[in-house]
Amino acid sequence: MTLENLIKEKYLQYKDRIIEIRRRLHSKPETGDEEFGTTEYLCDIMAELGLRVDRPLPTGLAAVLEVPDKGGKCVALRADIDALPINEECILPFRSEVRGKMHACGHDIHAAALAGSAMILSDPDVKSRLTAPVKFIFQPAEETDGGALRMIEAGVLENPHVSCMAAFHCEPSLPAGKIALKYGYARASSDMFDIRIKGESAHGAYPETGVDAIVAASAVVTAIQSIVSRNTNAFEPCVITTGIFHAGSAGNVVCDDAFLSGTMRTVSPAVRESSMKRLKEIAENTAAAYGASAEVKFRPGYMALLNDDKMNDLVRDAAERTAGKENISILEKAMMSVDDFSFFADRVPAAYFFAGSGYKDRKNYSIHHGLFEADETMFDTVVPLEVLTALNMQNK
Repeated sequence: MTLENLIKEKYLQYKDRIIEIRRRLHSKPETGDEEFGTTEYLCDIMAELGLRVDRPLPTGLAAVLEVPDKGGKCVALRADIDALPINEECILPFRSEVRGKMHACGHDIHAAALAGSAMILSDPDVKSRLTAPVKFIFQPAEETDGGALRMIEAGVLENPHVSCMAAFHCEPSLPAGKIALKYGYARASSDMFDIRIKGESAHGAYPETGVDAIVAASAVVTAIQSIVSRNTNAFEPCVITTGIFHAGSAGNVVCDDAFLSGTMRTVSPAVRESSMKRLKEIAENTAAAYGASAEVKFRPGYMALLNDDKMNDLVRDAAERTAGKENISILEKAMMSVDDFSFFADRVPAAYFFAGSGYKDRKNYSIHHGLFEADETMFDTVVPLEVLTALNMQNK
């Protein structure tokens, strides 16, 4: 029996349990850094498999499948476990039991798939083929403040030392059963910016006696869009969004203070640096042109997610052997959304891929939507793929 057929046979033994885990996680969502029940539930599952369970943070865990060292590489597989503050609109028998919270990004799928991969790799018939330990990282707070970086700082990549990693994300635009790979950068970086515009208050009937912070701030909002259209190479992605504009207290008063906040998403580190520099220059000089002043502050977010070519090749091989070449596609452009798996990929060679979660012949809502729903038949593809990826990475 080929290795891929062995893995598929074992998957069928555990399939019902994997779906059960997913539905339990889906019904009891917990948002970032509040995943206490989720963590305890997953700890129990890993302990039942005989894995060593570590708790580097109050929520989240790392489970280690320990095997005799046969000269292979310690591989880590990662799943994020937090939900979103979104009210679920889907009518499911296992819908969210917590009003205002929902697994609208598929992290319940990620976690259940990782648990399933741990079950298969722990099975004696598969475990005997391992040449080094495997680490299963269930990470909190991907949607909030970057649990990945805190897990790394707490030592999750050590004891044993992780040599390479893999992770995936649900993609509702692809039907279940399809896999998409991206060489190079797979996701963008994100940085938040805050701009405080200071003017001078005056009576609304005599605006010439003051400095209108609203007019200045409006000009800043428009002017910073020129960074994309006039300061960035047309082939380099850059998205700047001003999502908050607060100003004024009365309709007949010239406003003396305005606050803007937004996000900048880039892929290239060089574009990231130059765009931040240009935004500061434009905001300060535009405000000055209106007689106001601008103070710009950046809040660095997630770095761009860079896939390692060799690790991507190993995922591609595993995908072709488990899902079939006809179900594999290669993306040409990076996603402009972010994922803090980028911090793991910055520390060790890693591969991050997209697994189709959409239903065929019906509308599929995007992630972060109250009607997002994943087709559970995606487990048939993604779990065997994860398992074979771990084996591939250990021995190459």
